[in-house]
Amino acid sequence: MKYINQIKFTLVVLVAGLLVSCSEDILDEINTNPNASVDVPISLLLPQATISTIHGVAGDGGGEYACFFVEHNTNVHLNPRMPFNVNDNVWNSTFYTLKDLKTIIAKGSVGGNEEGQYQAVGIAKVLYAYTLSVGTDFFGEMPHSQANQGSLNRSPIFDEQETIYAFLQNLLDEAIVDLDRESIGNISRFDLVYGGNAEMWKKAAYALKARFHNRLSNIQPEASAQEVLNALENAFESEDEGMIFDGYLSGNTNDNPWAGWQKSEQTYAISQTFLDLVNSFNDPGFTDPRANRWFTRINGEFVGAPTGASQSDQSHAVYSAPSTVTVLFDEAPQPMITYDEMKFLEAEAKLRLGMQDEAYAAYQEAVEASCRRSGISEDEIDSYLSQGSVFPGASDLTLNHIIGQKNISFWMFQSIEAYNDYRRTGIPEMNDPRGTPLRLPYPPSEVNRNANTPSEINDQTIYELPVWWAKP
Repeated sequence: MKYINQIKFTLVVLVAGLLVSCSEDILDEINTNPNASVDVPISLLLPQATISTIHGVAGDGGGEYACFFVEHNTNVHLNPRMPFNVNDNVWNSTFYTLKDLKTIIAKGSVGGNEEGQYQAVGIAKVLYAYTLSVGTDFFGEMPHSQANQGSLNRSPIFDEQETIYAFLQNLLDEAIVDLDRESIGNISRFDLVYGGNAEMWKKAAYALKARFHNRLSNIQPEASAQEVLNALENAFESEDEGMIFDGYLSGNTNDNPWAGWQKSEQTYAISQTFLDLVNSFNDPGFTDPRANRWFTRINGEFVGAPTGASQSDQSHAVYSAPSTVTVLFDEAPQPMITYDEMKFLEAEAKLRLGMQDEAYAAYQEAVEASCRRSGISEDEIDSYLSQGSVFPGASDLTLNHIIGQKNISFWMFQSIEAYNDYRRTGIPEMNDPRGTPLRLPYPPSEVNRNANTPSEINDQTIYELPVWWAKP
């Protein structure tokens, strides 16, 4: 009995010791992963956020589906490609990227634990403006001022798009100031776009300002045009300048997202709508040299796929497809903002202001720069530009010329901007019998958990209710 009592006493002591040692501090650490990063430095966050913006926001999901909305391409996969098939992807990638960029801004700004990394802060603000613009242009009203607060606010309000656009311009102004400030550290190894060239990031900021001002052409026609011209004075100055990501690699992990999707799904065929647009600038019997470079042929001809009604053609034996040699290859560069877009913006702004001759000069330079960027030869460019339908003369220049050629220049990796231009101008005419979505529906996850989600937006009204800047 004495032996048993000793054992009991020993067990009591051990249990008591364990209870004492399990203080609240220790219990708080039980669910903590010691291998998980708690405080990620800017040097790691910035490359990740950059790729999230370029690949995840501009490319994967949003950009790929916008190709169908703007009828650059037709879906020839068995599965449908509808707005409600991509809204959750676009929504999540937008907010995840904004959260990382916001963290970089906070860490590098005054009071942050990496205070003085102003160049990184400026870059993050430019990327933030781009990412937020994609989100609001797809959805319209969206959470922003109260977003990304986690459990502190699970039902953020939806900010009006007009408010968000004002924020975008202010943020880009801040970015320009930050990029001009003396910054600690060397950001060149972590800047995947310009290698630490702050001047080029400033030009990208001004280019975005011009793009966003032009988006308001239906809201403030003359004022927005003048603001476009003001911003362009400090944006890209030559064909050698732009924001074009050239870091994709061969394989199935780090390849161009459009190329990766085509490899796995074989979903893209050339839309008849886009083929008609390309041909509309050609004289009888002439073939746009860009088409020869961009599209495959079926029995020696370019064959466009009807939008919304085409049969399955994953072998690409019926309809022309994007070339996998010159367009949809793994390492294909992804343009985000180009010099030719800046000249198209200038042409449109000057046309709105009645500056016909100056608008025509900018339009001519835009088309020539666009053709050169496509990779065709100088002789082919000269042959194409010699057509009267391409360069109609200053007095006959219309918005149809400018937006039509700009739409062609956006194929295939800038479909989001082509989609924005269509919703703003109605150019070119779309042919999908189901209609063209004017925005994306809010994802069910947001609708179900956030009572502030606008109730009038659904799978039907996305074809009827334009976003703020697209209202006629």
